[in-house]
Amino acid sequence: MKKSKNIIFFIILSFFASTFAYAKVGVGTENVKISGFGFPKKKVLQAIELAKPKACKDGFKKWIQDPINLTESERMIFESIQDQIYNNLNEYMSCREVKVPDLSKKEVKDKIKANQSVVVAMRAEVDKVRLLNEIKKSSKVFDSDTSEKSKLAMIFFSRTVSSQRQYDERVKNVEKSTSGIDINEEETETSISSETTTTNSTETGGSTLKKADVTEYIVDDNDTVKLEAGMKEIFTRARFEPVSGKRQVRKKWRELKSEIVDSLESGGAIPDEAKWDIEDILMEKGVSYVVFAYFDVGIPYTRSNGNQGVDVTLAIAEVARLGNSDPVYLGTISGIIGKGNGPTNDTAKAMGIKDVSKRTARELVSLINSKGIN
Repeated sequence: MKKSKNIIFFIILSFFASTFAYAKVGVGTENVKISGFGFPKKKVLQAIELAKPKACKDGFKKWIQDPINLTESERMIFESIQDQIYNNLNEYMSCREVKVPDLSKKEVKDKIKANQSVVVAMRAEVDKVRLLNEIKKSSKVFDSDTSEKSKLAMIFFSRTVSSQRQYDERVKNVEKSTSGIDINEEETETSISSETTTTNSTETGGSTLKKADVTEYIVDDNDTVKLEAGMKEIFTRARFEPVSGKRQVRKKWRELKSEIVDSLESGGAIPDEAKWDIEDILMEKGVSYVVFAYFDVGIPYTRSNGNQGVDVTLAIAEVARLGNSDPVYLGTISGIIGKGNGPTNDTAKAMGIKDVSKRTARELVSLINSKGIN
């Protein structure tokens, strides 16, 4: 009797352990079209088998997207390793049927025949413990104490288009004139007579010239502050310690900023020499990462809904890992656009800045974590 009770207790304990590991499920569905007419049973069975793994994957995605299951920082790290997870999905979940067409029922067969498709629902039971272990392995910061968080310095600039000058094609005419004098002389008994003839020749032609368009910018410190604020929130949630780059540089910042602003306002990028000087100072301060980025704030325009629109574009963001030796560049991202929308130009610009800053920060976090060295 005692042995029987122990077996029952073990079964109950195993049930709760399983429930803990698979704390929540995601139910996914998949609709697969059937080629051909009528009710080709072989093709219907093939469609059902094809739909099952797709529905399982859909259920897993829904589980990931549920904010109850993963924190934002965990989800961002997952995004950086998701290819690896999806390629071995069966290691992180089990899948059970929820709704599969019962082909023994006439009404089910009639429905499939009418729609020429099958719908399958599957339940993805995610092994959260195993998934979190994989996430933590991909981010050293994730396991660290607050005092050990990696410092990330932000060197950001925002520039606004102040004017654009466009030049049309112009035809440059060239006219070449030559002149000559012929003198004919005839000697007579008493004198010499002469006759002068002048000849003119003209050559015309031309070439089409195109002068490059010129765009002028103004670096706006107020917009830069807003960008830093939006990105700082994401970096903090990802368990970095974001710090202001200019405060770390301090005394040399005025000189370096002037050099950078001159380049950006003339349409250039952040000069490499300025980056190198900043990196040297940051390494001395014990900063682990630095991000150099600049954004372009576009000219306001009127949207189709009557509101004002301002597009804010990430021109380029470059992230480097700093250490005791030379910095290691982890990669660059660009082309992220925040489309601001609001009743006024200022509101639209603020919305565009907020959108692009958060999306850029998420991409940078994913880039760092994808290297597996954070």
